[in-house]
Amino acid sequence: MLTKCGGIPHEYYFGDPPGRLQYKKEINELTNLTIPDDIDEKYGFELCEHSAENLKRTIPHTQQNGDWKIILMMQKNVDGIIWLKSALLNKNTGKVALLTSTNNKTNLERTNGRSVKTLDGEWVVGHYRMCAPVAFWRELKNRLLYSI
Repeated sequence: MLTKCGGIPHEYYFGDPPGRLQYKKEINELTNLTIPDDIDEKYGFELCEHSAENLKRTIPHTQQNGDWKIILMMQKNVDGIIWLKSALLNKNTGKVALLTSTNNKTNLERTNGRSVKTLDGEWVVGHYRMCAPVAFWRELKNRLLYSI
């Protein structure tokens, strides 16, 4: 079940307590999500390029590194601050990682978020469960059901 994110209008999270990176979501959990209606489905996010460069911007530089493939990536640009919402498939485990990354560490930490450097080196991942707009969750569910 998706739950509204506190303090972030039009964004929702799936499972996991606050403060946890989400590396091990089962595909069947995500394909069984009930997607709520929301007046602002995209909340400014748009599909973005699935590229090696963007993949490096979303993978935390931790021991969790593996063989990752982008399932879905959406981006929001607000005054030069870019937010990426990503669902990545670990090709070794078959599990899905849900991650938020940004090119602005200060902006992330201003809201008491912890950050982890990415493989890119300039971008950071928020060390918390991912919140995303309804459009992200709907597209992720459809890609898992009909594309993978």
